Amino acid sequence: MIALYLASMDEAAGKSALCVALGRIFKARGLKVGYLKPVAIVAEKVDASDKDIEFIKQTLALEEPVELLCPVSISAKDFLATANEKEPAWLKKAEDAYARVSQGKDVILLEGVSDFKAGNSPALAGRRTVEALRAKAILIASYESNLKASQIVDAAKALAGHLQGVVINAVPMRRMDSVKATLVKSVQQAGIRVLGTLPEDRTLLTVSVGELAEHLGGNIITSPERSDNLVESVMVGAMSPDPAVSYLSLKQNKAVVTRGDRPDIQLAALQTLTNCLVLTNNINQPLPTILSLAKTNKVPIIAVKNDTLHTMEALEGIFNKSKFSHEKKVDRLEQLLEQHLDLETIYKAAEANVPNSS
Repeated sequence: MIALYLASMDEAAGKSALCVALGRIFKARGLKVGYLKPVAIVAEKVDASDKDIEFIKQTLALEEPVELLCPVSISAKDFLATANEKEPAWLKKAEDAYARVSQGKDVILLEGVSDFKAGNSPALAGRRTVEALRAKAILIASYESNLKASQIVDAAKALAGHLQGVVINAVPMRRMDSVKATLVKSVQQAGIRVLGTLPEDRTLLTVSVGELAEHLGGNIITSPERSDNLVESVMVGAMSPDPAVSYLSLKQNKAVVTRGDRPDIQLAALQTLTNCLVLTNNINQPLPTILSLAKTNKVPIIAVKNDTLHTMEALEGIFNKSKFSHEKKVDRLEQLLEQHLDLETIYKAAEANVPNSS
């Protein structure tokens, strides 16, 4: 059996999504897969019913309870107070959980810490966890224009002896060639294996209608069964009807935000490829013609209390916080891993530790 520990240099870098996608790929190859989030360093205590872990449990068909899959939630302050202890309580608890979830498994995917940077407390927690569980580590770095090879190398060296490789995630396609020619090359020249560079993908940056409604505190008043519809962008409708149709036709799979008392704009939005209509100003009952057309087209309508300006402000940055817990997203990520990740290297490490594997 092998344990693969996925740590990331950033928040929201895709660890959970990679665990799910890799887990499904391993299962397709006939391996028995387990999952564990051994230590979560958080600002506040994590709810034991964490939706991400529920999704992972369901998607990978895991038998263990959520409480076992995420056995330790500890604040940065509490961690620092115990970081140098010979065997801190959080590490012992993680080891006990690992012993239980690893029984009968070929591969255990360990969702590691975020903000893994050389010398900081998450890196120390990650290093100690990797050593205690005898895991191989994969370090994930989200691409930013100011990301330096030295930052990746320094973080990777903190896992020396345990590192399987680095994954650079969310690289815009227009920058892919230059990233491979400069950043990747520099990291490799420092003796660090780069397992792959994953492209930024629109599907992975979407939010569901349900997430949108929850974020805005709104009510879905039509087609609630379509709350899993994915929204790729948000457009505001505030012009006259004729230009609105032309303008709103520029994007597909969108959410259109407009005042609840603008049926002309609502009608224009419903005449284009719209996945969700957000009505502002606390109007919960659109005109019957709008309701009828929305139901016919199976377009969810979300009614919110705020005005359009404050609603749009509330939506700023929402796509940077999108959740991975959607089957379409996992399917797409699997495709990207097959195309852009050195899966053979990962397979070999896993299958070499499986008795009688071929």
